[in-house]
Amino acid sequence: MQRLRSSSAAINADTPCTGHCSTALGDDVCRSCLRTFDEITRWVEMNDDERCAVNLRIATLPTTGSPRSRE
Repeated sequence: MQRLRSSSAAINADTPCTGHCSTALGDDVCRSCLRTFDEITRWVEMNDDERCAVNLRIATLPTTGSPRSRE
């Protein structure tokens, strides 16, 4: 059974960046914050609704097989 990355905190527009970006190593999706390269590069241009949508997508990813867990 897969568990979702839900947390008790509300989804907000804060950056999920952890300062350890693996896209610099060629990954399409950062192993630390789980954003796509496009989401990372566009983050400063996104409005709060777009940022919340990215954070909601990340929060609903299954935790199975991922290097980062929000349990």
